[in-house]
Amino acid sequence: MRSASELRRFWLERAYESAGIDASHWHPGLGAARNRRTIGRVYDYYGRLYERHTRLQWAGLAKLIGPSFYAGFLDLGFLPDAMRRVLRPFQGLRFFEVTFLTMQRKIFDDQALMHEAYLDRGLDAIAELRSAGILDEATARAWEHIDSGDPERIQEGNRTLLFREQHDIIERYYAKMRGYEPPQGLVFTYLLTLAGSPAVPGAKSYAAVFPFTLPRSGGAVVLATPFPAGNIAVFANRWDLIVADTLPAFRKLLDDPSGTLALVARPIEERVPRFRVIRRLGAILRALLRWRLRRGRVRRRLGVKATVITEEVAIDLTSPPRGDPRTWASTAAPFPLKVLLPAERTFTTQPRLVVLTNDRLLVKLPSTDLAGARLTLDELARTWHADGDEVAAWAEAAAEASPDAYAYATHVFPAEPIDFVRLELQVEHHVDEDVYVVDVLFSWDQAATLPADR
Repeated sequence: MRSASELRRFWLERAYESAGIDASHWHPGLGAARNRRTIGRVYDYYGRLYERHTRLQWAGLAKLIGPSFYAGFLDLGFLPDAMRRVLRPFQGLRFFEVTFLTMQRKIFDDQALMHEAYLDRGLDAIAELRSAGILDEATARAWEHIDSGDPERIQEGNRTLLFREQHDIIERYYAKMRGYEPPQGLVFTYLLTLAGSPAVPGAKSYAAVFPFTLPRSGGAVVLATPFPAGNIAVFANRWDLIVADTLPAFRKLLDDPSGTLALVARPIEERVPRFRVIRRLGAILRALLRWRLRRGRVRRRLGVKATVITEEVAIDLTSPPRGDPRTWASTAAPFPLKVLLPAERTFTTQPRLVVLTNDRLLVKLPSTDLAGARLTLDELARTWHADGDEVAAWAEAAAEASPDAYAYATHVFPAEPIDFVRLELQVEHHVDEDVYVVDVLFSWDQAATLPADR
C-alpha cells in the first residue's frame, strides 16, 4: 500500500494537471492580480467536476459561489494599492486579500485530491485514502453516500464535504481575520457579512436571513434592521447561513438539472463583474434603507451564545445525545471542556472550538508547531490507545513536507472505541505556515439517536 505522502502527491498532481494549474507558481502571498489565472482555473475546474458527475454537488456549489469570492479577491486586490497610501485603516486589506487567497488553495488541496481519487477509482480509492490516514471516517462515509445514487444520501454526503471545508480547512483563517489588529478585523468581517452577495440564484444575504432586530429579546412584532445579527467569520454564524438558506437555495436549483448544468458550465469570468462592489454599491445602499416590522419568530440556529467562555463546558456522551446542534467557541483564551463517555471514561482538554451535531462531536484545539502537535498526539495516543508508532511516522514525514507540493493536509489516527462512541485523532497540517491543529473527533451511528419506536 502506498504511504499517505505518496498518495497525496499522486492525486494532487493529477488534480493540478486536470485544472491546468502549476502548483509551483501558485503563491497567494503575491495577491489577486498575480494569481488571477489560477483563481479562475480553480473555479472552472470545480465546474467541470460537476459537469462530469452531477452527484458531485459540492463541486457544483463551489463553482456557483465562486463569482462572489472571485469578485472579492479582485476588489481587495485593487483597494490597497489605490487607497492605503491615503487612508491608513486600509493597510489591513492586503492581509485580508492574502488570507482569502490562502483559503482558496487550502480548499483545493483538500477537496480536489478526494474528487480526483473518486473519479478515477471510485470507493476503492476513497478506502485507500482512509486506510492511509488521509481521511476520517465521516468523510469516507460521505463518499459512500455520494456513490450510493440515492438522492437524499448524495445530498447528505456533499453536505459533509461542505462542513469539512468550513470547519476543518478554513475556520482558522476566518478566526484570524476576525481577530486581526482590533478593531480592524471585527469591523472588516462585519462589513463583509453586511455587504456579502450570494452568487447562488435564490440565496439571500446574511442580513436578509438573520437580521438584527429590535427588541433583541423578541416579541409579537419586531423591527428588522438591514444589519446582520452575526458575523460570517464566526463558524456557527457562517454554518447557520449555509444550512438555513444557501444549501436549500442550491438544492432547489437542482430541481432544474439542465438549467443548473448550463449555469455551472458558464466561464467564471462571465459572472464575476456583476458581483464587484462598484457594480453593487447602489443595491447595498438601498438595502440599508430597509427597516421592516415583522412578526417575531426565532429561527433554529447553531449559533454561539457567548464568545468568551470561562466556565467549564460539560457534554454528556454516556448515551447518544439528542437535540439541536450546538457550538461553543471562545474568541479569548481556550476554555475548559469535559466530555463524559461510556464506561465512566472522561475526556478533558482546553479547546477553542467545539461543535456538537446529531452524530458527531468535534473538538478543535489551539494551533501549535510540529513539536506541540507531536506532544499532544503522543499523549492522546497513550491515553486513548491510538498507534504511537503511526504518530511518530507522521511527524517524521510532516517535518519533510514541502509547500511546493501542497499547502494543506490532514492525517487521522483511529483510537479505541468507547462503547458506541468511535474516537479519532486528526491533525491539520498547514504546510506553508508550518502550523498544526489537532482535532479530537467523536462519532456514533445516527440511528442510535432516534427514539426506540421509530
